[in-house]
Amino acid sequence: MPTSGRVAVWFHEEEVVEAGTQFDDVDVFVWSIVRYHAVRAGTLDLAAVEDGFRALGQPGAQAPGVGLLAAMSSS
Repeated sequence: MPTSGRVAVWFHEEEVVEAGTQFDDVDVFVWSIVRYHAVRAGTLDLAAVEDGFRALGQPGAQAPGVGLLAAMSSS
């Protein structure tokens, strides 16, 4: 977590924080990651949570190609 209080996604292979993949705070990150894992596990449908992700406007969810929405859409 950066000193700003935001939660950043760390890419181990590249050893960098990918631009545009941060969340405002821990609460928003946990909300997002729980739903992400539920969609990936088949417990929730993407359609049921997609509007919520978009309403939060988090780069970590919406970043093209690397955000959580992109990862859920490709499953």
